[in-house]
Amino acid sequence: MKNDPFWQSAKVLLRYRAQLAVAGVGALISAGCFGAGLGMLIYVFKLLLADRKSLHDMVADLVDKHLTGPRVPALVHDAGLWVVAHLPEDPFRGFVTIMAVIAALTIVGSVGRYIHEFITLTVSQRAALVWRGRMFRRLIHAPMGQVLERGNADHISRIVNDTGLLEVGYRSILGKTTAELTKGAAALGAAIWLDWKLTMLALVAAPLIATVLRKFGKRIRRAAKKAMQQRGRIVGALNEALGGLSVVKVHNAEGYERRRFGRVNRDLFAQEMRMRQARALSSPVIDTVALLAVMGAASIAAWFIFGHGEGKAVEPEKYFTVLVMLGAAGNSLKPLTALHNQLSEASAAATRVLETVALPVEPVGVDAPRGAPKLPRHHQSILFDDVTYRYPSAARPAVAGVTLSVTHGQTVAIVGSNGSGKTTLLSMLPRLLLPESGKVVIDGVDAASVSLRSLRGQMAVVTQQNVLFEGTIAQNIAYGRRHEPMERIVSAAKAAFADEFIASLPLGYNAPLGEGGAGLSGGQRQRICIARAVLRDPAILILDEATSQIDADSEAKINMAIRALRKGRTIFVIAHRLSTVVDADLIVVMADGQIVDRGTHAELLTRCAMYQTLTQTQLVQTRA
Repeated sequence: MKNDPFWQSAKVLLRYRAQLAVAGVGALISAGCFGAGLGMLIYVFKLLLADRKSLHDMVADLVDKHLTGPRVPALVHDAGLWVVAHLPEDPFRGFVTIMAVIAALTIVGSVGRYIHEFITLTVSQRAALVWRGRMFRRLIHAPMGQVLERGNADHISRIVNDTGLLEVGYRSILGKTTAELTKGAAALGAAIWLDWKLTMLALVAAPLIATVLRKFGKRIRRAAKKAMQQRGRIVGALNEALGGLSVVKVHNAEGYERRRFGRVNRDLFAQEMRMRQARALSSPVIDTVALLAVMGAASIAAWFIFGHGEGKAVEPEKYFTVLVMLGAAGNSLKPLTALHNQLSEASAAATRVLETVALPVEPVGVDAPRGAPKLPRHHQSILFDDVTYRYPSAARPAVAGVTLSVTHGQTVAIVGSNGSGKTTLLSMLPRLLLPESGKVVIDGVDAASVSLRSLRGQMAVVTQQNVLFEGTIAQNIAYGRRHEPMERIVSAAKAAFADEFIASLPLGYNAPLGEGGAGLSGGQRQRICIARAVLRDPAILILDEATSQIDADSEAKINMAIRALRKGRTIFVIAHRLSTVVDADLIVVMADGQIVDRGTHAELLTRCAMYQTLTQTQLVQTRA
């Protein structure tokens, strides 16, 4: 149990010790009232089945037998006599008195159970809240390569679905199951107190039940883990199909997406069906074993009741009470079956949750090592020194032994076919990806040796995806810089030629953006992203195909904005448009993760066959 992932994750509950202590008191009150109520049944059976002796006389005998003597405090003895004096001597009135006491115990026990359930539900939900926060924090700070390896859909499934299963597991061990177990323990304790031999006979099936639970639990745990992986695939399929719904519809691909989702959905169903037999069998098997055990105990009790055992026949009301207590204990312990199944699923979920929070983190913020020097603002040169990077599942490096030196203030365009390593190379500059070998040197300083926050603080990146977030236009421009005054936001928007369309909106800079910037054109969204980069006043600007998906007018304005930004900055451009490339101070041609040639537009046209091909196909066509 110590090494079980679920119990490792359950350590988070220890931060709520005080609340759980109160919940435990509530559970004990509920169990104590339940056990006391069952214990009073023997007097009910005596009244109904024995010689109809009054409750007054029965309790008086009990006081004389157990509360009299030199070892019993006088106060306890006097209290017992006071109770006897107030008990009715009429059997019927005694029966009603017992019913009233049991009803009062039930009410008090229900209050205790409410307190227990309310607190444990709160604690379970808070624990799930903590795990969701921990997972997101770890993912947002994890190296990008680690996050990309599993894919966004799987991470979303872990945060949303797996933590939900953990919450169910926490509720199981803290909530109703705990209450039922304490009640069962109270009933079992009362049965042992009345007749321990008969009770032990009924418990001979306990080891067999434990073995059955363990066997079914292993099957459920394996199938549950595979089912969770399939849920991640479903999230991925939904994101792709619904996120690209316009493409799906225009290409009449509804049938294809329906079939693709159907395959993933059936795979999930198949994994869930592998759990059905274990789930369906566990409860009836255990119920049958427990019933046979109680029936065996009842048969032995009947043997003695009918006088077939040694000595005289025993009091039937005593054995009836024991059997009722055993039945109540068995019914209360029945949730063990569901508990074990739920914990098996929760254990599989905990494995995936703990895998996520065990991811390494980038040294940013509170995780940054103390003493890491800050990188002064870039003003000399940038050197990619023999850098190599291979993605985890790739057969060959995406970048292989690239060396590139850039002088401060230059605009460098990197061109090449898809998969040539352009984006991977530039991703090493802000340390989104770490080179397997080689290093990135900025102004003579290894970028891996400086504070990551100071490194990224002087960079800005604009990608072709137009990444916008929930919030207003002003909040998107000031993303990551919450306290920027509106004057600087407007100034950045003007520099990016975005102010002209923002000012025409009814709410201007306070206009809320729809999902992904819905309602704005591609060029408008891109200009907001450019404004965000301008506001950062970066020393190094990376434009990753920033003009590949916009109209000619937006392209012209964005190019004007980029030209205005060039002064005093080093700019890297991944470009598919000739208008962007020809203005560059240096053009780098890449293929298969390596640099094929470098030079100006005129130089490359005269000597580089690959660049000539690119200008005649991709670059020229895109410009048109």
